[in-house]
Amino acid sequence: MNMHFCIHHKCALVAFAVLMSAITTNAQRPLGTDVSHYQGSGINWTSVKNAGVTFAWAKATESTFFIDGNFVGNQVNAKAAGVYIGAYHFARPSDNPNITGANSAETEAQFFWSVASNYIKNGGSYMMPMLDWEDTGATVAAGFTVTQMSSWVNQWCNSVSNYALANGVTNVRPVVYTGVWFSSPNATYPGLNSSVTQWPGWIAAYPSNPNPQTGAPSSTFPWPTWTFWQYADTNWSGGDSDVFNGTAAGLATYVIGGLGSPNILSQPSSRYADRNGSITLRTAANGATPLKYQWRFGGTNITGATNATFTLSNIQSSNAGNYTVVVTNNFGAVTSSISLLTVNPLFTPVFSDNFDVNSSANWTLNRSATDSRASFAYDYSGIGIASAPNSTGGTTKGLRFEANLTSGVTNALNVSPIGQSFFGNYRLHFDMWINVNGPLPGGGTGSTEAITAGVGTTGNRVQWIGNGSIADGVWFEVNGEGGVGDTSASQGDYVAYIGTGAQAANSGVYAAGTGTTVRGNADLYYANVFPAGQTPPASQQSGYAQQTGSLNIGTVGFAWRDVVVNKSGGTVEWFIDGLKIATVTGASITASNIFVGYWDPFPSVSDNTNLSFGLVDNLRVEVPAVAPTISIQPLALGVKVTSNATFNVTAAGTPAPTYQWRFNGTNIAAATLVSYTRSNVQYSQAGNYSVFVSNIAGTIISSNALLTILPAAPGEFQTTEVQPDSSMVVTLGGDAGATYFVETSTNLVNWSVLTNVSLAGPTIQFNVGTTTNDAQRYFRARSAP
Repeated sequence: MNMHFCIHHKCALVAFAVLMSAITTNAQRPLGTDVSHYQGSGINWTSVKNAGVTFAWAKATESTFFIDGNFVGNQVNAKAAGVYIGAYHFARPSDNPNITGANSAETEAQFFWSVASNYIKNGGSYMMPMLDWEDTGATVAAGFTVTQMSSWVNQWCNSVSNYALANGVTNVRPVVYTGVWFSSPNATYPGLNSSVTQWPGWIAAYPSNPNPQTGAPSSTFPWPTWTFWQYADTNWSGGDSDVFNGTAAGLATYVIGGLGSPNILSQPSSRYADRNGSITLRTAANGATPLKYQWRFGGTNITGATNATFTLSNIQSSNAGNYTVVVTNNFGAVTSSISLLTVNPLFTPVFSDNFDVNSSANWTLNRSATDSRASFAYDYSGIGIASAPNSTGGTTKGLRFEANLTSGVTNALNVSPIGQSFFGNYRLHFDMWINVNGPLPGGGTGSTEAITAGVGTTGNRVQWIGNGSIADGVWFEVNGEGGVGDTSASQGDYVAYIGTGAQAANSGVYAAGTGTTVRGNADLYYANVFPAGQTPPASQQSGYAQQTGSLNIGTVGFAWRDVVVNKSGGTVEWFIDGLKIATVTGASITASNIFVGYWDPFPSVSDNTNLSFGLVDNLRVEVPAVAPTISIQPLALGVKVTSNATFNVTAAGTPAPTYQWRFNGTNIAAATLVSYTRSNVQYSQAGNYSVFVSNIAGTIISSNALLTILPAAPGEFQTTEVQPDSSMVVTLGGDAGATYFVETSTNLVNWSVLTNVSLAGPTIQFNVGTTTNDAQRYFRARSAP
């Protein structure tokens, strides 16, 4: 809250002692806290949870103009840590002294609902909304009365309750927070009357030595008793110390949806995956334990998929569709929203670099100043980082980027491949790692540095929006530890750019929506795929004292991430780990190169430059794979026996197809070229020849080409010559290479096989033996068979 009742540093000691006592005695009253922007963005909610805190409220709005910049982050991170958290509004009736109480309250209720509604409508782990009633400007001297003030409180609570009911959320009863100094009528403040006791009361009162388990506020006016008590103004969250007047089971009344039945804390996100790849769907839930999980595909249970996460491996097009998870316990069941899995069409690389060797000569380095470095073939295993997912054989070399090493000036650098042009539809695809200097989750000095990547650049300019920028194409940047949010027109945790123009949160390009938080890691959209808890590699934690803690939810640091920038016509999409981040449509892209790079958008130098870097590994430019087509089929052939027969096919596809020729439906060994020649054909090789034409996108079978074996030309005896031994040598003419069967007869009726001969040339001579005992002898030759 904004009002404190004792000196801050003294209260810190009191709260610490009280919480320690509560933990050691296994207290029955649940402990809580409340926070706002005064506590900053670095609250470690896991530590708060471990300290014994069960519930919390975080400031969302004040009056009709102020939105707490840390509200979303507090909601997301507390929920992820298992703390039940709600949203509160700081009332300012004094901002509108000329408006009647009811109308003023309605205006502020509308403003609060516009910011906090998602955290009321979703239920589950969210506390009832709360009204912070302590406007010091609403005084008796200013003309405010107890009736007017009580009416204001009732109107605000009724309006918020009705907004919730209109959105299908029943039994929303806002809690009213106030202090004993403000709720009781006195000379300065008009106070409240008993009409507000229809709403649960939360009383702030700080005794000198509070005991949250046995104590109570000094007054509860106008409530007959207290529901919540703020007993000290600090604890380990940096916020206030609170306690619920009941047990954990009783607290369920003030959690939207209750605690008994399971509640989905993190809905599984819709994802995109490559064929043959893998992806993990996840959810988080709470409720009475034990919780059981059952993932479904198209409404049908998936065998064995009974954990909070479900991994699909070797993904095929048949895996595309709707996935849900049913969470059950002894009190009931809840089904998650649909996670739509889209299986990408097949792509094939046309350019790649795994950076296992120093390939710097193949890349153009562009940088805004020399205070930066691009290290090719950098062995990242030396700093504890495992092999990137798409590396072959466990190699650990990649491209390391560093910026703003010593100068304290914003700095950017990027590289583009030399001599490359990519046209039509293609995508840039690589493994990404962002390292962060601690302590975490917020990071140390100078920790916010970003990986950049894009398409449609000329390849000869620095891709940033610093002084003199001439950035081109469509590109994106993401930092490792988050926390920037959407603090300016140009900077955020996830930002899309067209040339030098950063795309605003409300531009419609972000998959998270058009709200003010969509460029920040704390937005709910990023929570499921990028859960909290990433820690530096073990060797970094042991070697560097500041590498402590873990990252907040929605951040991408300290993990290998799969990054895709996909160009299809004038549409460019950006994905990280299969989660769509942004889509730019109608882009005018004329240049044909790609880039990857690094950018430190702030002048502060990292307090540990060894730990502040980005890695890119296994970069490839891929184009859509195209299944083969056949434009010219193999033709039927008729060839003479012993000659050669060559079949050809004309086909196309991306990547270039591979071939497998077949004879009568059976593969021919080693016949894997675009053409196939059957040499020295024999009659047994007559038949149908066809070819499989295939690539990663598909297979097509040619039509059959019939091979007909034609007989050789008739054999012709050309000369005879009687030898001295009375044998006879004859000369036979015919087709070279053909085999002829020579038969003999003495009567032209009965024939017998004499021999068979194969012609090496157009004629052959051979001895037919003695003929002296024959009155007559006849010979004939025929081609086989």
